[in-house]
Amino acid sequence: MKSMLAAVLKGPHDLVVERVPVPEAEAGEVLCEVGACGICGSDLRYLAGENPWAKHTLGYEKPNPPNMILGHEVAGAVDLGDGPVRAGLLAFRTCGVCPQCRRGASQLCRQTEHLGHGAGWEGRPFNPGGMAQYMPVWRENVYPLPNHVSFEQATFLDGLGVAIHAVRRADIRGGDRVLVLGAGPIGLLIAQYAKHEGAGAFAVSDVYDAALGCALELGAQRAFDGRKLQADQLASEVMKWTAGEGVDAIFDSTGSLALQQAAAGMLAPGGTLMLMAGAADGLTLTTAAMAGERVVTTSSNNLPEDFERGLELIARGEVLVEPMITHVFDLADAPRAFEVAAGKQETGAIKVILKP
Repeated sequence: MKSMLAAVLKGPHDLVVERVPVPEAEAGEVLCEVGACGICGSDLRYLAGENPWAKHTLGYEKPNPPNMILGHEVAGAVDLGDGPVRAGLLAFRTCGVCPQCRRGASQLCRQTEHLGHGAGWEGRPFNPGGMAQYMPVWRENVYPLPNHVSFEQATFLDGLGVAIHAVRRADIRGGDRVLVLGAGPIGLLIAQYAKHEGAGAFAVSDVYDAALGCALELGAQRAFDGRKLQADQLASEVMKWTAGEGVDAIFDSTGSLALQQAAAGMLAPGGTLMLMAGAADGLTLTTAAMAGERVVTTSSNNLPEDFERGLELIARGEVLVEPMITHVFDLADAPRAFEVAAGKQETGAIKVILKP
């Protein structure tokens, strides 16, 4: 039996790079030789013992499966019958028959099969993911890459799909003011796509220099340093930035109760607060915060058309991802790569990528 290297989650805080059997492609699947796989914030949470997929999509805590190979931001080479094709990989498949799928909200499908998230792969000795030399993927989820789009760039397609879905839900209009709380990869992709869709200005907030500097490089008008501003002070500075009018759309990827509470008071009438990491426990919404048709909501996952749209934007250079790539590690060094990603304030990490 052929074997391969894989980063396998054995349990909380226990990630091991070991040799495991090369997975076999079953009916409707093809085998991808992984070229690059990004480390996502959700991967860090899996390592910490959480299950962010279940929490934010299904709404409840669920234990992680055994022998879980992490990684859902994947690109690589796939043989579709006429030789290898360079491709970005959509890492999930929905059931197509549940009420959510039937009404066009397949991003909420509770029967989703998701590579790298341990969802829908029961019965296999290892839950497959992209932090391995090979990974199975459904044939219809293979998106050929233009020659000028690298595997490293293509690892952003999953996050960009999430960003596109969130911005569409927020219904950004021409000239809108946008604030992003948390300038990690998802936040920076949200900001870029909001600008692409007509946002007149965007600002970000974060707590380390690399993220703030990258945001300014990508066109932010303001980069608020959360190390120097408490949540109420940030709210005051944001209101000054908007000349007292408030923000039309706020995207929070921090999950911070203090920031979410403050953000609710920064919204302009008709504005939207999008909670990318879910509502923090204890969040309260006053009558004043919700008056004027203000909306507080969440965004989950993305749709295949969002993924495809993201590929178009990266291919045309309308969304830039290279400034976010700060570290690239060999797959064999996955534990160290996770340490670098988790310690971003000390390491300056924004996006850490593994290459088999």
